[in-house]
Amino acid sequence: MRIAFARRLLPVTLALVGVLSIGACGDDDSVGSAAKPRAQPQALPIEVTEQSKDEFSMTAPKSVKAGIVEISLKAPAGKGTHDAQLVRVEGDHEIEEVLKFIGSEAPTPQWLFVAGGVGQTAGGATAKVTQELTPGTYYIVDTDEPEGDNVKSYGERGATAKLEVTGEATGGELPEATAKITAKDYSFTSSGLKAGKNTVEFDNVGKEIHHVIAVPYAAGTDFADVKKFFSEEGPPQGRPPVDFGGATRTAALEGATKQITELELKRGKYALICFISDRKGGPPHVAKGQIVEATVE
Repeated sequence: MRIAFARRLLPVTLALVGVLSIGACGDDDSVGSAAKPRAQPQALPIEVTEQSKDEFSMTAPKSVKAGIVEISLKAPAGKGTHDAQLVRVEGDHEIEEVLKFIGSEAPTPQWLFVAGGVGQTAGGATAKVTQELTPGTYYIVDTDEPEGDNVKSYGERGATAKLEVTGEATGGELPEATAKITAKDYSFTSSGLKAGKNTVEFDNVGKEIHHVIAVPYAAGTDFADVKKFFSEEGPPQGRPPVDFGGATRTAALEGATKQITELELKRGKYALICFISDRKGGPPHVAKGQIVEATVE
């Protein structure tokens, strides 16, 4: 099983237990006694619109300058969730090639780089992330999908856009966050997670692509139950030990990149899980042990 983006997160579990319903600002730095204001990030507004039951569209600027960018996603009203996954391509590649990859189980092509973006966003809501964008050609894809088996993603139904990031790589400083989740090959560490809306620094320090799905435990279960559930082959037995309706997720990031995102969490125990595969393919990272317990105070 080679899983790249949102619609390939839980293909077995989704079919067995139903739909997975999943979903920046900073202070001044100081140098000595003088306050140094942070540069205001550029705005990159994205909106997904429902044209009809089977047709969606995405609007976004055609270009933005390289540097720190605040990316916002406005999702259409409805029960479904949406996202705005960015991918950077090298060479002459069209959106059809990107969509073909996202809808397959092939290894990640050498010309495609996963570049963050906005993770799960509830219908009718607007979500934001802040991150650095380097120069190049990007595609923005709503990789989420409606309920049902073997359905097309919203991106395959038209919710895509092309973006040129111009100028020179500038670096820059991200806003401060109140919590942090660090992805490694193949584990997570977390700190500062509180009940309510969290401003989270999601930092991928590994070499592989990672995202994080945060799934709350069901009442009366523990980490052993959850880990067993996600490691079982074949149909799971009994009631799932997690509450899929309360889950949330980030966009996917290449190694050595990070972003500031927002996660809405409840008090209690969560499993932090990665369902991406290595770039060369193979099992999802949860099968390599990338599932840990996090406590939300």
